[in-house]
Amino acid sequence: MAQKKVYLIRHGVTIGNTEKRYIGVRNNQPLCEQGIKEAEELRSRIPASFYKQIKKVYCGPMIRARETARILFDDRELNVIDEFTETDFGYFEGKNYNDLNGDPVYQEWINSNGEDPIPGAEKREDLIERSLTGLMKALGDMTEDECIAIVCHCGNIMGLLSHLTGENYFHFMTKNLDCWFMDLETDGKNIVATTYDRVDLRNFA
Repeated sequence: MAQKKVYLIRHGVTIGNTEKRYIGVRNNQPLCEQGIKEAEELRSRIPASFYKQIKKVYCGPMIRARETARILFDDRELNVIDEFTETDFGYFEGKNYNDLNGDPVYQEWINSNGEDPIPGAEKREDLIERSLTGLMKALGDMTEDECIAIVCHCGNIMGLLSHLTGENYFHFMTKNLDCWFMDLETDGKNIVATTYDRVDLRNFA
């Protein structure tokens, strides 16, 4: 059974993130000035021991993911996987709390603890399914032990980790540039997360 270590890193900050908006697949925003600065600062502080173990780097196709990956892994080949795009937030897309406060549709969703589907949005199960498809592409040869990094979106991270660990979806809310790792075991068909946790890339041991 092959052993795979995967680092999932959320992209840096965009203007929509600073305004706390639902920025999904319909808003292909680049990193803002703050996002570029923070990614560059993180890159300068990540120990060489982290990079030494990474065999391959993958990222989603959206600008903010590709820009972040290029800054953090400036000397590596980037492999773009289309399935690692952000979710479609439907009715919430581009809006923030100030826009949605008092909206009965939004309040109904809040009352469901975020479990009800958002009108016009991608279904959570579809997000998880395509994120898993992307992960399988990134894992590649299922008989080979390796360590990879994936720069993607909060939705991908929440979907993958909740599915592979059985934890609540919202347990895996991830801030910009934060990282999770997973130790995976696979028999070529099934994948099991044997270990997972947040990791501080700045103080990587």
